[in-house]
Amino acid sequence: MNTVSEDLLNRILDAPVGQVAAVLGDILNCNIHLEVIEQNAITSHQFVRKIAIIANELPVIKAYVEFDSTVLPEFIMSELLKKKHGVGTILNINNIKATRNVISFHRNTDERLVLRKYDIIHDGIVWFTILEEIRLDNLGSNNNG
Repeated sequence: MNTVSEDLLNRILDAPVGQVAAVLGDILNCNIHLEVIEQNAITSHQFVRKIAIIANELPVIKAYVEFDSTVLPEFIMSELLKKKHGVGTILNINNIKATRNVISFHRNTDERLVLRKYDIIHDGIVWFTILEEIRLDNLGSNNNG
């Protein structure tokens, strides 16, 4: 299972911006859905959003997304405030090309957890900062099912 988990993890980490859920669905061959758990304003223009990517009723990725309404186009903010889609889906729907700049990466092998923090950048401007928790134990559960 360790080797399988390594392959799964690498494929998730290498997924293009906005394609993580699709890649998970292909890898695990199961229904994947994203849930916006909550979204709150920290200040009048800064927001934090908590999401979970669920596979077979288990959270495989939890993410905390920070964004600033003064940086984002109005149509992106409008979609975010609806709380229906993940950031990647919103970018894809609007044909926006973005890149990922990894800030930090940490793997806790005891808890089978990977933490990754990164920025999503469009035209040289940071649109989102994301802290992602990838649950390797839940990935293994899905793979063995």
